[in-house]
Amino acid sequence: MLLDSHRATLLVELSVLERVAQGAERLRRETDVSQLVHAAYVDAKEGARADFMARVGKLPTNNDWPWSAVRATAPRSAVGASIGGIAATPRPDPWPLALVLLWGQAESADIDPGNRLPDRGTPEAAAWEPLYRALDAWDTQTIVKWIGPQGWISPSGATAGQVKETGTGGDGAGKDLPVPQAAGEAVIPWTHPAMLAAGAVVVVAAGAVIYTYAEHRARRRLEEALASQEAP
Repeated sequence: MLLDSHRATLLVELSVLERVAQGAERLRRETDVSQLVHAAYVDAKEGARADFMARVGKLPTNNDWPWSAVRATAPRSAVGASIGGIAATPRPDPWPLALVLLWGQAESADIDPGNRLPDRGTPEAAAWEPLYRALDAWDTQTIVKWIGPQGWISPSGATAGQVKETGTGGDGAGKDLPVPQAAGEAVIPWTHPAMLAAGAVVVVAAGAVIYTYAEHRARRRLEEALASQEAP
C-alpha cells in the first residue's frame, strides 16, 4: 500500500492551518493547497479520483475551495431521527477529502520505499495498525509521530518499505541485515511529473541531505502548530 509521507505531512499541516489561517496568510497558503490536491489527483488511481470527485460534489456550494479539500471534520456522534424509526444519520468521516487521493496513489517506477506500507490486514501490517487507526480518526498528533526523515517509521524504529536480506554477511551470524542504499538515492517525492504539471519544478541538487533537512524542518513546524492547538 502506498501513502506518500511527505504529502501526508503537508496535508496534516494544511488541515491544521485551515482552522486558523485568515486574511493574507490564508490567501498565500492557498497555492500550497491547490498544488497538493492537484498533484495527489494526478498520481491517484481512477477509482480514487472518482471517489474524491463524488465527495467534492456533495459539498455545499459555498465550500471555500480548495481549502475544503483539506478541511478536517471533528468526529461527532450520529444524530438519530424520531419520525418513523429512521436510522441515525451516519457520522461524517473526520479526515480531509484529499486523504482519499493519498490513499489511492497509483504504482509507479519511482516510488520511494519509505512510502510503502504493508497492506492492512496482513501479518506484516500488525505493527502499523496504530498508524492506520490514527489516519482513520485523523489523529494528527499520532500521525506525525510515525513520520521520519526517510518516510514512515514505527515507534520501534522500523522504516516502511525497508528491504532486508537473510545471509551470513556482516557479523556472520545469519541475521537479517538492511540492504544498503546508494548515497543520494532518497529524493523528494515532489519531483514527480505531477509537480511539473502543477507548475512547481523542483531541482534536487544535494540528494538525501537536503531532503532530510527539509523533512526535519517541516515536522518541527508541524509539531509547533499542533502544540498551539492544545494551548488553552
